[in-house]
Amino acid sequence: MPIAATNLTDRVLATIDAAAAEIVAFTSELIRIPTINPPGERYPECAEAIGRRLKACGFDVAYHPAEGRPEHTASHPRV
Repeated sequence: MPIAATNLTDRVLATIDAAAAEIVAFTSELIRIPTINPPGERYPECAEAIGRRLKACGFDVAYHPAEGRPEHTASHPRV
């Protein structure tokens, strides 16, 4: 493996290791949202959890209903 790739790999792995607790906490937060399939419940709540995290990182976030999709209903909205 070229030296530059090794250094990059080491930096990426070190960054992941440093953020391990945060990664586990966020993944745990998402897993606790019961997006049961089928029919697919609480998708908006899951999308909002991801959106909050992205906003905290400085991203612009917009939610768009999946209108026109047969699985998008008032009782089980898709975003």
